[in-house]
Amino acid sequence: MGNLNRAVFLDRDGVINEDLLTNKGRLKIFPNAGTAVKKLNELGFLTIIVTNQPQVAKGVHRETDVRNTNKSIADVLKKSGGRLDAIYYCPHHPEQRNDIPAWARKYRMVCECRKPGIGMLNAAKKKFDIDFSSSYFIGDRTVDVQCGKDAGCKTILVKTGYAGRDGKFSVRADYECRDIEDASKIIENLETSTAVILAGGRGERLRPLTDIMPKPLLPINGKPVMLHQIELFKKYGIKNVIICGYYLFDKIRDYFGDGLRFGIKITYVEEKEPLGTGGAIKNVESLIKSRFIVLYGDEMLDINVGKLMDFHSNKKSIATIVLHETTHPHDSDLVVVDKTGRIRKLLQKPHKTIHTNISKSSLYVFEPTVFGFLPQKGNFESALQKMIKTNRVFGYVTSEYIKDMGTFERYEQVRKRFERAIKKAQAKYNRSNL
Repeated sequence: MGNLNRAVFLDRDGVINEDLLTNKGRLKIFPNAGTAVKKLNELGFLTIIVTNQPQVAKGVHRETDVRNTNKSIADVLKKSGGRLDAIYYCPHHPEQRNDIPAWARKYRMVCECRKPGIGMLNAAKKKFDIDFSSSYFIGDRTVDVQCGKDAGCKTILVKTGYAGRDGKFSVRADYECRDIEDASKIIENLETSTAVILAGGRGERLRPLTDIMPKPLLPINGKPVMLHQIELFKKYGIKNVIICGYYLFDKIRDYFGDGLRFGIKITYVEEKEPLGTGGAIKNVESLIKSRFIVLYGDEMLDINVGKLMDFHSNKKSIATIVLHETTHPHDSDLVVVDKTGRIRKLLQKPHKTIHTNISKSSLYVFEPTVFGFLPQKGNFESALQKMIKTNRVFGYVTSEYIKDMGTFERYEQVRKRFERAIKKAQAKYNRSNL
């Protein structure tokens, strides 16, 4: 799997260029399309257009017209440094009609290549040895999103062209953005981002379980909580992981190895002594070149990382803290945010009085500039308070599932929740196969 190629599949009309029919046949390529494709090339992706062209089946264009237009698009993109590795098109339409030219009737057929079918993607996969799970699909219609999801790609919906208003499928893209240039930036951010998992805690409140096993290896539905975290990050394109820790650290290293069997790359940073949260993050500074996510190793979560990253980018934040309503505010760090999402106050536990139940989770997105606020060892909250004074720290409030497993009670809650979810999914599968 590691030797397979990665691709960005691109719809044509509405993503690369304005729709030819609405533009009266004139080819007008979006100004930033060439530089966007160039960026994707530089990130190591194959860039492949996959486009439905039913105008052939309607008798409006011939295949030679489609091929000439495709060549013109490739030539224009090339002038901006953007390379297209292949262009696939489907000339078919499933409806049978007699009010079209005789030459076009042979294209009236049900096929595997017409999106949302994945025939064109499979053809590209066969030719270029593409790993769909490491690839992206950028489109302007729900048809594109459905196609990308059916293939197993991460999907991006742009607001040019149809902007998702075709309404043919009730499906949500993993990411939504303005245009192809923004889509390329999303991919760049994901591909260059790193997840930092803090796994140094002793887990005193979970003894005796943690006498022989570090908290991140405690099982949830048959696999370690940290593996659930890694699989979530991988799902959203983040494949560089740094694991920091000291307590029973060899057990974590032995389980995950270099990460290749999980489809990621893992770097280990072992602490000589406990550095505290602030020191542990500061300790990875030399390994970080761009934005990074920080998560405690005992957090179980099911969250749309793509939306979190979009929020962080749109706010131009140096630090984004994931916030949620907590069921135990008395022993949680509470947060006050304004209407824009900017964090105004961080109220550390314990609390004499409770004025909010919005709590700080242990999931963050940071820009490298935050290293200037962090201590070599010790208190992380003091560094956060300093960051908040810059007015560039925002809170991402979500009702998505985030739960720490710091106590037996919470561990049992998490374990039972996911066991029920699996049993429910298995029952649904069994019913569907009766």
